[in-house]
Amino acid sequence: MKTILILLISVKEIFPFIQYDTGLARNFDRTYDSSFVCENGYSRTATISFSNSFANIPQVFFVHEYFDQERPEMEFKLSITTITKTSFQAIIICSKKRVYSVKLRWFAIDDKRIEVINNFNMQNPDDKTFPIKNPNAQTGFVVLTSIYYTGSVDFLLSISSITINSVTVSITKVAGKFTNIKQIGYFVVVGIEEAFINLGLKTVTGAFSSGTLAIQPNRWFALAVVGFNYPNSDNIRIQASFTNTATTISYTWGTWYSIETPNSHSQIWILYQFTTIFTTLECFSIRTSRKQVKDLNILPTFNLEFVQSNQIFSANGNYDYSVNKLHTPLKMGIQVKCENNKKIQANFLKCNSCSIQKTNSFNYNCFNQMNYVGFYPLFQQSSQQYNHLKISIQSSSLEIIHVVYNQVITETIIAKILILDQ
Repeated sequence: MKTILILLISVKEIFPFIQYDTGLARNFDRTYDSSFVCENGYSRTATISFSNSFANIPQVFFVHEYFDQERPEMEFKLSITTITKTSFQAIIICSKKRVYSVKLRWFAIDDKRIEVINNFNMQNPDDKTFPIKNPNAQTGFVVLTSIYYTGSVDFLLSISSITINSVTVSITKVAGKFTNIKQIGYFVVVGIEEAFINLGLKTVTGAFSSGTLAIQPNRWFALAVVGFNYPNSDNIRIQASFTNTATTISYTWGTWYSIETPNSHSQIWILYQFTTIFTTLECFSIRTSRKQVKDLNILPTFNLEFVQSNQIFSANGNYDYSVNKLHTPLKMGIQVKCENNKKIQANFLKCNSCSIQKTNSFNYNCFNQMNYVGFYPLFQQSSQQYNHLKISIQSSSLEIIHVVYNQVITETIIAKILILDQ
């Protein structure tokens, strides 16, 4: 048994979990696999393995580095169907004319400071707004995944708006051409401020050379296709060819035959090792009060107010609330009914790193002359950030949880108030 235990420890040290990975998938490339004949309802599912196992199921997205698609009416659907700790599955369906080849540069990351939103195979394309989880994910990019066209097209995908809880993707609508787009798919990848370096949009009408680009440490380089100005007079043809040195990268963006399809793509450096660490709110000061209210029946059991925004929660239920990063220190006012023969127990997180006395704690016995209790805490954080709070108000309890997005998501109770029997 001792030998087996030592062996298991050794295996874990030799094969640790990975947090990020990338590769080139050629499962849908007829120049690599001649059996790939994707047209007239053909479909293929491919399993793409990671280089090692993740500790958690990662987020996965891909960009196109090679297009070869037939005219004049072409539809293909492409999506990720399953992601595990060791691989992901993608499926392509070619309903009409032939898709000769698509090469997918895929990226997998186990980090909640980046969020990948899938909008696969959207019928009747239009502008669309998506919810985002991390309020600090205030930057991002879009990348095309699939398309169905019936004639010439001219469109551009872009992030038109991003807030602390949503991101909106817009598509240009050129008269006489937009109606030819019947389906489109894309990823939206959002992240914190340091997540992406966007070198800008490149609108290409002929052979294109990037010039020499300095390699950015701990970042992937990605070409995000976001639009075509396609006359429907030839196949869609684009190919990326890279030249790398120890310190630089360059690429040509062109065709191997006939003419290149006019297109737009963004050059993105994507971070996979973060330095930004978000912290949990800490209660560094609190004021309390007690008073008598003659008619408690007209008041809610709990009344929670976020002072800077005048946002109030008093009805029983579960809520999500995002706090503006400018509201620092964060000021709350919590008032609680304190009926006769009851007692109040309240705890406010004051220190994340303390081994003892991590909370400010209060206990009050209730009586008629002092039947309404107020708590007025001030919360601070080590750096300026938006804060996602979960609020639960029940008949005899109020709980506030701070959700923090780093490499993993942590949920910490920063305030909890209970009404108990004496």
